[in-house]
Amino acid sequence: MKCHNVQKKLSAYQDVELTSQEQNEVATHLVSCQSCREQYEKIERVWQTLGELEEIRPDPWFYPQLARKIKEPREKGLWPTVEGIFQLLRTPAIASILLAVGILAGTYLGNILARCGFFPFQPDQTTYSQEVLFDSMKAFDPVPPGTLAHGYLQMVSYK
Repeated sequence: MKCHNVQKKLSAYQDVELTSQEQNEVATHLVSCQSCREQYEKIERVWQTLGELEEIRPDPWFYPQLARKIKEPREKGLWPTVEGIFQLLRTPAIASILLAVGILAGTYLGNILARCGFFPFQPDQTTYSQEVLFDSMKAFDPVPPGTLAHGYLQMVSYK
C-alpha cells in the first residue's frame, strides 16, 4: 500500500473499521514506513489526550428542555414571514429590486437637491423667448425647412 492511501485510512484503522485484510495491510505498512507510523502515533496521542479530559456533565434540565424545543412548533409572526419571502426570492431578483430602489431614490434626491440649489457648479440656465421656442419646434414639422420635400412643397404651392 502507498503512504497516501494508508494515511487516509489511519483513523479507520485505529477505530477497527477496516476489513481484516485492510487492517493487516495497514499494520504491515506501519511496520515498514517511519513517516506513516509517526502520523499514526500523533493520532494515538490525540485520542489518548481526549480520553484523559474530564467529562462535562450538562445541566439536569438540559435534555428535557432540548426535547421540548424540538417538539414545539416554530412561533409564527412577522419575522418568519419575512424569512419566507426572502427564501422565495433569489439573489438576482433581490439585486434587481435593490438597484431599482437605488435608482429611484437617487433620482428623487437629486431632483430635490437641484431644486434647492445645493449644487454650486450648476450652469446658468438660460431662458428662451416664445419665438425661439417655436422656431426650435419647427424641427418637428412634417416637412422640416431646408429639406428637399420643403423645397418641393414651396414650388408646388407657389402663387
